[in-house]
Amino acid sequence: MSRKNYLSPQFLTKISEDGTLNIESLIILTCAIFIASIGLNVNSTATIIGAMLISPLMGPLLAIGTGLALYNTNILRKGAISLLAEIVISLVASTIYFHFSPLTYASQEIIARTSPTIWDVIIAFFGGSAGIIGARKKDANNIVPGVAIATALMPPLCTVGYSIAAGNLKYFLGSGYLFLINCVFITLTAFLGVKIMKWLSHSAGQPGLSFFRKPTLKETGIVLVVINLIIPSILSAGHMVNKTLVDQNVQNLVAHELGDVDLIKENVDSQEKTINLTVSGKKINAKKIQAAKANLAEYNLKGYSLNIVQVAQVNPNAENQLDRQVNNILNQRQREQEQANEERQQEQEKHNQEIEKLSPAISSVTAVSDNKNKQITLIELKKNISAKKKKALVKQIKEKYPNINLVEFVQESEKE
Repeated sequence: MSRKNYLSPQFLTKISEDGTLNIESLIILTCAIFIASIGLNVNSTATIIGAMLISPLMGPLLAIGTGLALYNTNILRKGAISLLAEIVISLVASTIYFHFSPLTYASQEIIARTSPTIWDVIIAFFGGSAGIIGARKKDANNIVPGVAIATALMPPLCTVGYSIAAGNLKYFLGSGYLFLINCVFITLTAFLGVKIMKWLSHSAGQPGLSFFRKPTLKETGIVLVVINLIIPSILSAGHMVNKTLVDQNVQNLVAHELGDVDLIKENVDSQEKTINLTVSGKKINAKKIQAAKANLAEYNLKGYSLNIVQVAQVNPNAENQLDRQVNNILNQRQREQEQANEERQQEQEKHNQEIEKLSPAISSVTAVSDNKNKQITLIELKKNISAKKKKALVKQIKEKYPNINLVEFVQESEKE
């Protein structure tokens, strides 16, 4: 009877191959990058899922986790080099795409990848666990594709590319951290999964390493690097748990204490212990607001101060009337601007005709403005005149029209 799971040498060979960047995986990566970028750009969830399925980013992460668990520097090095190369290629390609894309706004799919939550941490943890188990299966299975969709490595990485192209630091930090969380926790669960599998193999009398053994100096250094990567993610995960709980408590407070209102904006500052809410709908009386402030402790918000800004709800008729008034004002200003331009042009033509009568040598007069709004008058001459006469004519023009900054002379033959 054939075994369904890879034996240890086969498993390591598969992990090493999946974690190595070759021409095939490079082509697949490029396709995944542009599919994910287009999906994010046009707000298409189905397109983004397609990019997740074909993305090869999972392989290097499992290779890094396996290499760390077995202290196998060869697999670890291959996985790390491949991951770094794939990240750089993904960032460059997605940044170029979003730079030239005519759709410059941030879609909902992009915004969704800029605010990591505790649920992203949990998904990455369990997704990584399923991923290392699925990688050990001989038969074709749907575990690894499912993990690729759940952990969503490619979309946040392409969102980093969008952030670079758009110059949005907030989106850059949010999407970059979401990608880092996924990478760290997938690697961590792969590390723990391989450790457990080796321990189970050893306990069953099969060749393998025990779960714990005294590491070498190099192995100790590798473990310390992993710990330094994991600790900030765990601390941040704790912060996100607290933030998620506070947000949920605020939602409960609004629903139970403020009545039938629409929450437009919520701003919770955990350091300053302040909750700023902007709501619309039925007006909240002062008594109800005071009661909500007094009951903060019942929603685990003790120590917080509550500030509520109420926005009047505009009915559709009033909103349409306001739109019409705004459009009327804009149209009136446009008409006034056009009329002013027409009057200015007529005035300029009158001045040109007056300047043309100053000398019989003048054929025509043209007024222009440069990019600094300087007034320049071009005088076309029928015949050449002396420098003295030109100087006198310029003086006469500037005395009569002081707003003219420069007078230039052009002869008809030169113009032709």
